[in-house]
Amino acid sequence: MTATLCRLLPVATLAALTCAPALAHDALAQAWVPASGEGAVSVAFQTMKVTRHLAGTVEVPAGDIDTNVVLTDFTFGLTDKIAVDLALPLVTSRYVGSFAHPGTDIDDGAYRTSLTDLRFALRYNLTREGAVITPYIGSIVPSNNYAFYGHAAPGQQLKELQVGVYGAKLLESGLPGLFISGRYGFGFVERVLDISHNRSLADLEVGYFFSSRFRAFTMANGGYTHGGIDFPASGLPGLPAEYRVNHDQIQRVHFLNLGAGAAFSINDSFDVFGSFTSQVAGRNGHSMDRGVTVGLSWGFRRRTDPGESAASTAPSSNAPGSETAKREGTLLRCICQKS
Repeated sequence: MTATLCRLLPVATLAALTCAPALAHDALAQAWVPASGEGAVSVAFQTMKVTRHLAGTVEVPAGDIDTNVVLTDFTFGLTDKIAVDLALPLVTSRYVGSFAHPGTDIDDGAYRTSLTDLRFALRYNLTREGAVITPYIGSIVPSNNYAFYGHAAPGQQLKELQVGVYGAKLLESGLPGLFISGRYGFGFVERVLDISHNRSLADLEVGYFFSSRFRAFTMANGGYTHGGIDFPASGLPGLPAEYRVNHDQIQRVHFLNLGAGAAFSINDSFDVFGSFTSQVAGRNGHSMDRGVTVGLSWGFRRRTDPGESAASTAPSSNAPGSETAKREGTLLRCICQKS
């Protein structure tokens, strides 16, 4: 599997770079894709608090972790059906407690900052008839040799190839303004110590447009690791010596997060959004007590030629300026669940 992954990752990455040299995700992107030559730039700030550590399903009091993330996200329509995504998180984190990992200096209570994993994705919109269905392929590649051992580690320093599909529905009759969006993805994760720990990821967002500019939503996202190891309640000493440094990379981590949020369109190009999330169930790893995200998105559109129909550059077959087109546009720009 490792050899196959190493062959496939450069292909996915090269495809994204080749298609958009001037210029994907671990959490929800979008089923909607921008029109050719159009796209969006978004910046989200997320702060997370961890006070619970899980050994299997048992909560262990092992100190607090504070993490702040600035996520810069770019999406661009190569055609009216194909979009390329690029994202890079900047992570600042610290650990405060009495159970620092031995052999590392990152658990000393000080904040440390690092860029983490560069994320590419290529999405292809199959259909917008009835529901919006968009398969994707993406890669996660560490951007530098950041620390992965320690409570305050900003990431896991692992390559991953993801394949999956997004689906969404925006109701125009019955209950106009209601929308449902979701994703299932499977990640082929780089093996560590010859231990397989591929994972399934799923997201669901349900919301309602109270007007064309304002919407509120609830969301759920979860992950399930196929393989990996359980972390013992006795801590690092309970692990075989060869697993201790890499235990975060090879854990069997399951999680379910629930949350809610809202977004507001300042105009047809700019949106602000915010959300609150908390982990409600899990196995191993760090259990997030709360995560608060706020952000801003800017959607850009290409200029139309005088003889070109304006409708050809709209985000859907609906006329530009219509309620449905405005709603689809703001849904396309939002990165409410990413980070």
